[in-house]
Amino acid sequence: MAILVLGKLYLTKMKLTKLIVIALALMTSSFSFGQNMHVSGTVYDSTGTRPLKNALAMAIRISDSQLLGFTRTDASGKFEMNDFGVDTFSLIIDHPEFDEKTYYIFGNEGNNDINIPSVILPSKSQEVEEVVIYAYKDPIYYKGDTLVYIADSFAVTEGAVVEELLKKLPGITIDKDGKITSQGEEISKVLVDGDEFFGSDPTIATKNLGADGIETVQIYEKENEDGIGGDDEKIKVLDLKLKDSAKKGYFGRISGASDFGLTPINGEYGTNPFYEGELLLNKFDGARKISVFALGSNTPRSSFGWGDMNKFGLENESSGGNRYDGAAKNNTSGVPRTLKAGIYFSDKFGKKKKSKFGINYSYYNDVLDATSGSISYYDLGDSTSYSTDDNIRRYTANESHKINFNLRLQLDSLTTFQIKPSFSYDKGIADNTDVSSFMDSDELNYLNTDVSDSTSSKGYTIGGFAKVNRKFMKKKRELELRYDLSLRDNESNGYLNSYTSFVATMTGDTIRQNKINTNNNTSHYGTLTYVEPIGMKMKLEFQYLFEYGYGGQNKQAFDLSTISGVYDSLNLGLTNVFDNTRMQNRAGIKFSYEPKKHYFGVTARVRNITIANLNKTTGLDVHQNINNFLPQLEYRFRPSMSKRLRINYRTSSRTPSINDLQPVLNNSNPNRIEYGNPELLPNYVHRLNAMFNTWKALTGRYIWMGGNFSYTNRAFADSTNYDSFGRTLSRTVNVNGNMTAVVYSGAGLPMFSRKITLEPGFNASFFRFSNYVSGLKNTTDNYAVTPSMKVKFSLLGDSLEIETAGSYAFNSAKSSLSDIAIPYSVQNYGVGFKWRLPHGFTISSDGGLTINSQLGENGGNGIYDTQFFVLNAEISKKFLKTSNLELALKGNDIFNQNINARREINGNVTTDYRTTIISRYFLLKLTMRFNNRKTKEEDGHGMF
Repeated sequence: MAILVLGKLYLTKMKLTKLIVIALALMTSSFSFGQNMHVSGTVYDSTGTRPLKNALAMAIRISDSQLLGFTRTDASGKFEMNDFGVDTFSLIIDHPEFDEKTYYIFGNEGNNDINIPSVILPSKSQEVEEVVIYAYKDPIYYKGDTLVYIADSFAVTEGAVVEELLKKLPGITIDKDGKITSQGEEISKVLVDGDEFFGSDPTIATKNLGADGIETVQIYEKENEDGIGGDDEKIKVLDLKLKDSAKKGYFGRISGASDFGLTPINGEYGTNPFYEGELLLNKFDGARKISVFALGSNTPRSSFGWGDMNKFGLENESSGGNRYDGAAKNNTSGVPRTLKAGIYFSDKFGKKKKSKFGINYSYYNDVLDATSGSISYYDLGDSTSYSTDDNIRRYTANESHKINFNLRLQLDSLTTFQIKPSFSYDKGIADNTDVSSFMDSDELNYLNTDVSDSTSSKGYTIGGFAKVNRKFMKKKRELELRYDLSLRDNESNGYLNSYTSFVATMTGDTIRQNKINTNNNTSHYGTLTYVEPIGMKMKLEFQYLFEYGYGGQNKQAFDLSTISGVYDSLNLGLTNVFDNTRMQNRAGIKFSYEPKKHYFGVTARVRNITIANLNKTTGLDVHQNINNFLPQLEYRFRPSMSKRLRINYRTSSRTPSINDLQPVLNNSNPNRIEYGNPELLPNYVHRLNAMFNTWKALTGRYIWMGGNFSYTNRAFADSTNYDSFGRTLSRTVNVNGNMTAVVYSGAGLPMFSRKITLEPGFNASFFRFSNYVSGLKNTTDNYAVTPSMKVKFSLLGDSLEIETAGSYAFNSAKSSLSDIAIPYSVQNYGVGFKWRLPHGFTISSDGGLTINSQLGENGGNGIYDTQFFVLNAEISKKFLKTSNLELALKGNDIFNQNINARREINGNVTTDYRTTIISRYFLLKLTMRFNNRKTKEEDGHGMF
């Protein structure tokens, strides 16, 4: 059964009792008097540890106060009643040594079996009353703007982790990389009881915490606390609220898996055995939380976060901005090896436990060895075209130490102070090799290159914020002063070795260089915000922001001397010292109006930013003074508890990075040389978003749809010139008119008492990007349409789950220079099942067919047309009375067909990639879950 805490009642002038309501209060009951109610439970004392014998349980009809039945608990505290029909009644549990507890039950045809596993009678003189609903199956509701799922109402297997629970929740999807979306929108953070649980890596919580310790799953929007400079950008958050019983004691899991060297690699056994190991230890005592985790792996699961791969560690590791760009996925490209570990502590203290302290440390060590091949087709628009065949090896090894603090002090009843600093030290090496062949339009080879670039780097980052918030006696009046700091310092040392062979002349060119770079960037932000309510439904918010930022970059390149044999010849064309200074003043006012079902918000901001770009090598000094008007609009409408409409319009402006500004050549790939532009202007972006969702709680049917549109002026783009061999020289420039438009929709349509659920989906997008090719403006339009369908079956009393899915993605890109469309498609079809058998056995399998098709004759280069079928399977057995020990045999890509093939279209260039990845392997895995409870029969509260 599900538990839903609605709120707390403060009662006076009467004896207080703890009231728990078992029902959905607004539900229309449909009684079936041919059926009987079945009510059972176990009664404990106020500590929840001692069963109570001879406690009285009475069922009294609400309409006429008639006694429907009564019984007393046995020696183990258990009671059971089933001798009266379906009805609406109150269940009263009483014992002479404790205060009574009353439950209100709205029985109906689908809610006639009520089991309360743990009835804890309160001590005498209980002061705070709590109202709880035990709802019918699949309860979902809104609490304000927060979407709430009642975890216990969604059946999962015993010992299931949170990720398996989330996959059961209507409207929530999790892709193969662990990325979560809700109603089509990406979840940016996963919290546990409102706090980041090991920071930006959500899968530590979703893949390790037990589902039966979760009371509710809440989804809401919140301001991005880590956004620098008073940016009130909102992010979507998934918050896992723990049951009270899960906040006490210890729990965790430890697992190890290996193929024992039995997976052949290049025909040899035991050369590189696959392994996975995990450890998660937690000790919770109310607000005090101590956690330790470690993971080591060399399978595709090595990367188990979906954030930026360079932002490792725990909470607050990023000094600002959106910390989840969706770019990092499981290491399906290349052969990975990862070791990651950390420790986390947080506690509340002070009067009424309103102050909080947290600290965490993490260590990350990652190695990735990736080999790939690609063919690129270049359309120069004047009947000239050529292609390149590239074979690339990327070897990276990164190591990171991060420590983060969070201190929040309740100075008095109205004033809070918070400081949240972070520090990280990172070092890494990268060794890249690129062997390329250039072919003309007749596929005749005319140029070959062999480029090797190796770099080592180290640096540190300091970031965080401090703020003071003051509330007033007048409700909703508020004053906040905030300071943000972002400081980065990095240095690198690299070597470039390049050889170019000209086929026609049988001559060659060699480059051998040593490159030393130092980079630093410091930004200070101060923000003052004041909120003044106007009546009960309106308020004004005033904000002022000041920013001062400084960035510096020193690039030095030394050629290998043919005389001395050392790198001592300074290359002036590749050497430069460049500084960038920014100063920003921004002021704004926001008006909001919130009647019962609507919310209106209007924001007007004006900004002045001055930028000074100084080239210390040449003496060139570029000054810019830019004024912006940055309006924002937001509207929300909730016609009922099951419907939501949201529309918002935002404008923003971003300054170019120092790499975009630095006017020195970057020849790390001599075939693709780049350099910056100190005259770049900040961009200006318009964004419009709309979202609607609705669901019917009784049927479980839900529908969501939305769209977003963006239009960018002064966007950052490349201006590329080609030499006679097809090698490029690119510079960053501003362009106008870049735009994106996306619409998406989805639904869940349960049928036949939810034994079958249809989940249709549809996505469509349009992207327009501009660049310059040999001085000519080129605009690329890319269209994509993706319909999809998923069908879920729940059979044999939910012990057998079957899922089928299919999607067809059609893409077409057209460049204005060639006016030729390049269509292609990706088809995905899948089927899977999970069958829970008696005696703790479980069998599962999933298979997926991918078909990449190149449509038409344009842009063809041969390697994109592929299809492959990937089959995975697992059989597991649980042991012990608690089922906490599990042994599993897993097979990944049993038919050894998996490949990583993808197509990218960037301006006038179409590239098809194939990357060496880990395909077939088998693992024998042993997992042990543990906690401070003895057996599941003795535990009425759920167990991790």
